Amino acid sequence: MVAMNKQKIIALVIVVGTVLALAYYGVLMLTRLEPVTSISVSSDGRYVISAHEDGALVLWDIDAQKREQLSDNANLYSAYFIPEGDAFLWQDQDDVVYVQRVDGEVIEEFEHFTTYGHVMSADREHYLSSNQTWNIYHGHGDALRPVLRDSQSPSFTGTGQVLNLSMGGDFFVSGGSGSPGGELEDSPPVREEEDFRFSSSYGGVTLWDIDTLEPVAKLPGNSSKTYATISPDGQWVVSGDENGIGLFWDTNTPENRKRLADYDHGIFLEDLPEGLPENEYRDKSELISVPESSKPDKWGKIRSLATSTTIALAFINGSEEFLRIGYSQYRSDGTSQTYAALFEAGNPWPQAYLDLGTDPFPSVNDYSRNLSIDSAPDANLLVTGHAFDGGITVYRYDPDDRTLAKEWVGR
Repeated sequence: MVAMNKQKIIALVIVVGTVLALAYYGVLMLTRLEPVTSISVSSDGRYVISAHEDGALVLWDIDAQKREQLSDNANLYSAYFIPEGDAFLWQDQDDVVYVQRVDGEVIEEFEHFTTYGHVMSADREHYLSSNQTWNIYHGHGDALRPVLRDSQSPSFTGTGQVLNLSMGGDFFVSGGSGSPGGELEDSPPVREEEDFRFSSSYGGVTLWDIDTLEPVAKLPGNSSKTYATISPDGQWVVSGDENGIGLFWDTNTPENRKRLADYDHGIFLEDLPEGLPENEYRDKSELISVPESSKPDKWGKIRSLATSTTIALAFINGSEEFLRIGYSQYRSDGTSQTYAALFEAGNPWPQAYLDLGTDPFPSVNDYSRNLSIDSAPDANLLVTGHAFDGGITVYRYDPDDRTLAKEWVGR
């Protein structure tokens, strides 16, 4: 009898354990997220909103280190926190845009075209959005007004990158695709006629007046997939592209273009006569050591790991410092590393290389995910998606020590 009861107890334990295990793994399967496609951080650094490849919309509470899935049918490129508050934008797959607070209250909703990136000013007076072919519009509904429009414009499909929009001060910046080869010749003049059609000359980086929606300046010089951002105070525009060209402008003198230093080769000196020795075309005077792999690559060389090709740029310390984050591929042999180069606004020279780590590997492996990286400059916070799962990584920058620490890996 005792043996029989013991057998029953063992069997019951096995059954209960199996049920609990199945329930546990079932929950995991139900809550597993696909990779982030767009992400945005609240200005105070408390919350992150993200949209994922499977349509999940997730609100992350950084302080509490927890997440809440708000929807399963979000537009992949629509997660955006409105500055200076607790409200964010998102669009569902029925093309309805919501202005929603973190407590769940929907402040406003409206029908709109399918967005490939959108932004809204803190006072909610300005709503800018881009469609698949990189046309840009202001407002919505009866107030919808085209800012850039041309059927021959570049597109997400053609470049594999979402056009990015950035607001700062009295301006906004658009950045998408520079001219092939990075030609620096002047493009057609800034809009003068009243009825303006978007020209592909504006497909790279353009500075706009947020109130008049007039182009202030074209900012040429980038090549191929281009990312651009503007400092929170509206003074600095910074751009970078997949061909290693990095540029910056002071919005007070936007005609004066400056180059960011290439990490290995320094600053290319323009307007020098032809025929000089190659080393005289480069200023390397203030370069710092570039991180290198601890293992040789397949050609037997120690591979430099800080790449100057740019997938995203993010101000990390108010308007004073920013990160230039390079494209990087995961290597199963363990040689992969990911770095962000730290720059001072207005200074072309990198100040430090900050390790983003590879466990988990951040979302720097695909240009189509250029909206999966964001920062809260006043909170010294950087957030990235993951390359191979739906989690996020939160980093905190210390402006005194100029270090970047991994604060939380959310999954």
